[in-house]
Amino acid sequence: MNKRIKLYTALIKKLSLITSLVCLLALGLHFSNSKSPSPSYLPDFTQKYLATFKGVDSKKPIYIALNGLVYDVSEGREFYIAGGPYHDLAGKDSSKELNLFGGEIIKRKYPIVGRLVN
Repeated sequence: MNKRIKLYTALIKKLSLITSLVCLLALGLHFSNSKSPSPSYLPDFTQKYLATFKGVDSKKPIYIALNGLVYDVSEGREFYIAGGPYHDLAGKDSSKELNLFGGEIIKRKYPIVGRLVN
């Protein structure tokens, strides 16, 4: 009987550990895929307000709109500042250009910071 209790206790400890690891893994996957807040909780950006984030002022972030969402591309500042290769995309709705090429990179690489409204 004593052996059986020890066996059950060891089994319960292992199951508890496995359950804890699975929960931690699930939480890690959830947070690694949620780089940005839910769109319903994001601030609204008008075209005029978005234009103030076009990479001209070094103290401000650089934003790009793509398919109704605003992304913070400041991490790649050197590409979006005045004179940079992608400066023409900064501070505006660049959906037309980015849906042809590069939009998936923006979505994967940069956080969403707002919603573009009319």
